[in-house]
Amino acid sequence: METYVLGDIHGAFRALEQVLERSPFRPGIDRLIHLGDISDGWPDTPECVERLHSIPNSIWLQGNHDWWTAEWMTTELPRAEVNMLWYQQGGKATYDAYERGPKEQIGRHFRTFFAEQRPYFEDEAGNLYVHGGYHPRRPIAEQEPYDLVWNRMLWNNGMQAHAYTECFIGHTPTWPASAVPCQRANVWNIDQGAAYGGLLSLLNVRTKEFVQSDTVQSLYPGVKGR
Repeated sequence: METYVLGDIHGAFRALEQVLERSPFRPGIDRLIHLGDISDGWPDTPECVERLHSIPNSIWLQGNHDWWTAEWMTTELPRAEVNMLWYQQGGKATYDAYERGPKEQIGRHFRTFFAEQRPYFEDEAGNLYVHGGYHPRRPIAEQEPYDLVWNRMLWNNGMQAHAYTECFIGHTPTWPASAVPCQRANVWNIDQGAAYGGLLSLLNVRTKEFVQSDTVQSLYPGVKGR
């Protein structure tokens, strides 16, 4: 079994399909870990949820945009009453996508996907997977889930993820400075800006070989992402 780690999708179903097709990832044999932010930006968040949900042996981490989306799903507030920060930061695409779909889809996706996302994951090789980051001098189990989806300390400060072999994060795009997965200390960043004009990445944790989508904007001509 190989472990693959998938960067921030942000509703780009076409990019998700590309990386799954281009990768040697074997559904049902290999493990897939999504680092969070499946939602907000491009128009296909429901399709992305259905696709990840169909892949056996998958682990889904919560991102800050997923946190916002889950909050909305629990209330289903009308457009005039939604969290405008979420709405303006890509939530509009998610809101519109679910409004176009069947009404029952919102509750079903909340129960079977968003409510099942984890704040972090530790594997048997001593690696950590977390959306944003964490304070490396405190045990991760003692840190607030909200902080784990927002914290940029590890990446922005080039810090070592103490107590772990390697750490894999998303949340802070490396694009446009780098369009490929990047390493600082023992931390790997797999967010190559798919929410904007960048690419979606899928990386083999052991070998560090990766595949990427085309630039996401080219897959959605005429559509504005985040």
